[in-house]
Amino acid sequence: MGWRASMRSNRSTGSDLLEGPNPRHSLLSGRYKQSFAYLTLRSRMPGIMQQIIMRVHSDLPELVNKYGVDVGKDVKQIVDAIERLKMELNRDRQFLLFHGSEPDKSEWNAFLTALPRPKKTFFRACWLHAECYLYRRIFSFFENSRFLHNYDYFDHLKQEDLMISDVAMKVLAQATRDLPKSFENFSKLVRINLWGNHFEMQMGGYPFGPEDSLKDINVLARVASIDKILLVNDSTLVWNCLLKPGQNGTVDYICDNGGFDFFTDMLLLEYMVEHNLATQVRLHVKAIPWYISDLTRADVEWTMDYLVRHEDECLSAVGKKWARLMSSQRIVIAPTSYFWTGPQPYFVMVESDLELYRLLTDSTLAIFKGDLNYRKLLGDYIWDSAEEFITCLRGFRPTNICAMRAVKCEVVCGLPEGMADKLLRSDHTWMISGSYGLIQYTDSLKCSCALTGEESSDKPEHWGALVQASSERSSTVLTPLL
Repeated sequence: MGWRASMRSNRSTGSDLLEGPNPRHSLLSGRYKQSFAYLTLRSRMPGIMQQIIMRVHSDLPELVNKYGVDVGKDVKQIVDAIERLKMELNRDRQFLLFHGSEPDKSEWNAFLTALPRPKKTFFRACWLHAECYLYRRIFSFFENSRFLHNYDYFDHLKQEDLMISDVAMKVLAQATRDLPKSFENFSKLVRINLWGNHFEMQMGGYPFGPEDSLKDINVLARVASIDKILLVNDSTLVWNCLLKPGQNGTVDYICDNGGFDFFTDMLLLEYMVEHNLATQVRLHVKAIPWYISDLTRADVEWTMDYLVRHEDECLSAVGKKWARLMSSQRIVIAPTSYFWTGPQPYFVMVESDLELYRLLTDSTLAIFKGDLNYRKLLGDYIWDSAEEFITCLRGFRPTNICAMRAVKCEVVCGLPEGMADKLLRSDHTWMISGSYGLIQYTDSLKCSCALTGEESSDKPEHWGALVQASSERSSTVLTPLL
């Protein structure tokens, strides 16, 4: 099945896990029982694996019709492998090397081999490493099978998420047709995109008045922001970046979720290419099923087909327009890279995937969407919340960078001094609730520090002279260029 069983137990003892939250100035880790990482590894990941088992079993009759009765052997082997992986996780076993036909096998094995011994088990490792490893191991069982190497056990969830969002898609499609070019409209689309996952539910809770039209982008932007708080909003800087003369106009968009979230992505990207804020947008999607809802190439194709065939004329017209934008290469899917489904933080990209890094250097702006991308930008490290965004990138600056994310874990930076403590006093779940958001920007020339990407310690002061080299945030009030 593409993996090799461990011959000895590495069961975690009680002394290996610590009470309390993840301490500041450390990597996120499931070792701390009051951390979101511990909750995810102890409860959420076993539940996800059980759901995958249930999905495969429920699809078995359809799979037999498609591949024949021999596919049952694949299903049994895969289910057994997932059950063993659940046991390994529960017992905090060491990570195993990959020994199958995985295209990224050598990169993963080099990474796993280089980990220090105390960081090679699920709960003692960095949370990012453990979580990515689990998702990668799960798909390895499928891609090393005889029949199911392209099986996406999450696709039904992404498709259902889009199909149940018809009302939200219709109002957004109508309100975003023929929007004039302005910073106000751009910033509203950015906010709708940021809070996209909650939009349908927020529509049900919004106090519509007689003057509120569902075809008004201003109303829908307020709907998107109901009960949501934007802690940092660098939309003006992003807008000004896109309007700078003398650039090639390419924008790299590192995607997050499929389903309705991707629909709101496309509304923003359509606006950007339609008004020449970008001459071309490159979508960076996941190479394999990832983190339940992450977007793959197949998800993009399914979404376009679903919209084009939709019975609603406006949604069908939107789907056809997006299909034209893709056929004319105004919006394209970037070449597949397994770096996006690796365990590494983004500051090592220049060493581990130079081709991808060079591709990003060719663009005007790279937009990183979602919480996982944010964790990888910051290395899954608990910085001081007031630390500068550019500092926390640790030298990763192939181009101008924008990060858009709803806060869902303890990794955060760029907040005004004292804000995090104030938030904690009023809402102790603020870091994991998803009710607070960040739109952060830094340009590629803001910091002159050139790092090698080597992490010698959990302490940020060991990352060279990075903190000293970071520039001061300007106190000038910034206004959007017209």
